[in-house]
Amino acid sequence: MTVSVLIPAYRPHFLAQAIASVLAQAEADYELLISDDSGGEDVLPIVERFRDPRISYSRTAGREGATANVRRLWGLAQRPRVKYLFDDDVLLPNALRDLTDLLMQHQGAGVAFGHRDIVDDAGRLRGQPRLLAPDKSIAFDAVQMARAIVPTCHNRVGELSNVLIDRDADVTLDDLYRYGPFEIDGLGDVALYLNAARKRAVVGVGRTVGQFRRHADQNTSARRSYAFAMGVCEWELFVRGEFAAGRLTVEEGLSATAKLDRYYDVATEFLSGAATLKAALPALEARIRAGDRDLLDTAFQAFWAGLVADLRAELRPAEGGPPNERRGR
Repeated sequence: MTVSVLIPAYRPHFLAQAIASVLAQAEADYELLISDDSGGEDVLPIVERFRDPRISYSRTAGREGATANVRRLWGLAQRPRVKYLFDDDVLLPNALRDLTDLLMQHQGAGVAFGHRDIVDDAGRLRGQPRLLAPDKSIAFDAVQMARAIVPTCHNRVGELSNVLIDRDADVTLDDLYRYGPFEIDGLGDVALYLNAARKRAVVGVGRTVGQFRRHADQNTSARRSYAFAMGVCEWELFVRGEFAAGRLTVEEGLSATAKLDRYYDVATEFLSGAATLKAALPALEARIRAGDRDLLDTAFQAFWAGLVADLRAELRPAEGGPPNERRGR
């Protein structure tokens, strides 16, 4: 199987469930690396409950932030395939087997994903978002992936906890943290799917492989967080970029700007810059209607740099830098 399961940990609340879900996998050929970024002593005792030779524990200098911890684990992983699992999510027992089989069935694919259920802090089912029909598998190219996600400005694939990455298929950390010339600080998972699909197929299977937990302790449960703010804004970056590359039609581009308009209406209550973004949407819509594909021009890049600088100054945590991925673990 040659999989490294990577848990970037900093909270103790659900960590035991996350670890137990890995050790309950139907397939046994994997390593489990846990990197403790808590800066305290709450995480290690939980890890020590599990006496399993597949577990390797290490710790950062403390509160370096999710981006640094994710990168650190990538470097520590010894296997070619990596499976992130955040410390409040769980895998179903079939997860590693199903996702590994999917990559084997689609030789050369870079990312495999399955469905996830949404649960609350007590593990109660709160949602079952589905992209694919049950047991159906699909290989997405760059156009198909863009059209599956961007027109609705909604991550229909899921978070990093329900995907398996094959590093031998040219998938890199830059695919998580960059989109063209832009740094990605909020929607690293979406950037991964769009970037990876331009290199190799992204394959999905219509079976559930995990549970994504929503709870009050998520960093982005507070709207005035850097991760949440960037998660709102970066959808426009993807709309512009995918339309500029010709992977979205005019109709799909306009559908996406309509969704952005609704996002910015809500975001003006808590997000500096949302009103400016909303005011600029009619001009963006006009350019899309005209088929103008130069939507990442130098003027926009300068505007984006200013927006990011303002948000970092206002919302970025003092320690650890901006939390990446949707929930900013």
